[in-house]
Amino acid sequence: MAWFSDPVHDEFAGLVLGLAPYGGGDVGEVERLATQVTPGDDASFFAAFDGLAQRRIEEAEAAAAAGHTATARDCYLRAALLLGVGYHPLFGVPVDPRLADAFRRQMAAFDRVMELGQPPGEKLEVPYDGTHLPVYFIRAPWHEHEVRPLLLVGGGWDSTMVENYLGMGVAALRRGYHVLLHDGPGQGRLLVEEGRPLRHDWEKVVTPVVDAALELDVVDPRAIVYQSWSLGGYMAPRVAAFEHRLAAIIADPGQLDVGGKFAEPMQKMGLSTAAAAKLPHLEPGDEQLLMQAIDGDRSLHWKIVQRGFWTNAAADLAAWLAEMVNWKLDDDLVAKIRCPTLVTAAESDSASSNARDLYAALTCPKHFIWFSDADGAGMHCEMLNRSLANRQMLDWLDDTLAAARR
Repeated sequence: MAWFSDPVHDEFAGLVLGLAPYGGGDVGEVERLATQVTPGDDASFFAAFDGLAQRRIEEAEAAAAAGHTATARDCYLRAALLLGVGYHPLFGVPVDPRLADAFRRQMAAFDRVMELGQPPGEKLEVPYDGTHLPVYFIRAPWHEHEVRPLLLVGGGWDSTMVENYLGMGVAALRRGYHVLLHDGPGQGRLLVEEGRPLRHDWEKVVTPVVDAALELDVVDPRAIVYQSWSLGGYMAPRVAAFEHRLAAIIADPGQLDVGGKFAEPMQKMGLSTAAAAKLPHLEPGDEQLLMQAIDGDRSLHWKIVQRGFWTNAAADLAAWLAEMVNWKLDDDLVAKIRCPTLVTAAESDSASSNARDLYAALTCPKHFIWFSDADGAGMHCEMLNRSLANRQMLDWLDDTLAAARR
């Protein structure tokens, strides 16, 4: 069921619905927002979500002043997600001032979520390449002082700690895992405030995070797990090839060759077989042909031009394709992955297209989970049935870590 006629708006609004079980929002909020947005008008979409977020912040402040901490925390969390959803259609270069302002308010609201937690989240600043990674450490409720497994939660192409906390962190905390959230270059503050793009060698980002985790006295050093989603389905196995202090990883969905996926859809846009075989090289005429198709499709334009060019620091399609060639796990890298690895795929998710290839290439202990349309989980990151995905992924993780302790 589509709430918004515009496909970009409907996909982003789905985040609120998909993350509702973890405190992200409610159906009534999305239903009402849909009546306030002019189809295809990104300014209208942003204004509607921003306005509701501000009302939730005002409710949170009033609740906090009255001593209703639980209500305040709930409202700040909803506001943080609404702000992120609202500014997603504004992605691109130059950075829209509305996006930058909403991002700052989003993270201020999330800081309040962490401060009001039971137990409170602990903000860490992990040194990285002349700056610091934004990191939050959250202790498992009722197990705050126990040495327990740690789930390192990372993002993908366009999420921040807020979405990652809701999509992965809350479920893990409920299971008794300590959780450490982090953003990296190309994500959150390092993208919006510092202009640092994503990097394919993601182990350079996660290794200092693991170093910081090992300094925490309640973390079991034999049970540190890395989980990320979306583009993180490439990042997690890439990290595991180099970072052998991990006890397990979850790649959701598994991605063996990110750039290699583009040849087939570009042929559907009119690129000849011969030209597709030469990718990432593009003749000027072919690039013009592809850009006409991309600019004529709202979803493609957002994913490639607004998000891809910005987060991957590419000036044009040829430069972006050249960068995406680096996002590939070759045989030597896959052979270096030693820890137990969970690979997922979702039935109607194009990002899952080479998940089975990654699974087949792995020589470490491995497991594969298929999420189906029949279960309402066949979309990207199982977003509209994230509860099912978390149940199955965490069951595997529980069993894997238990077996390692025997």
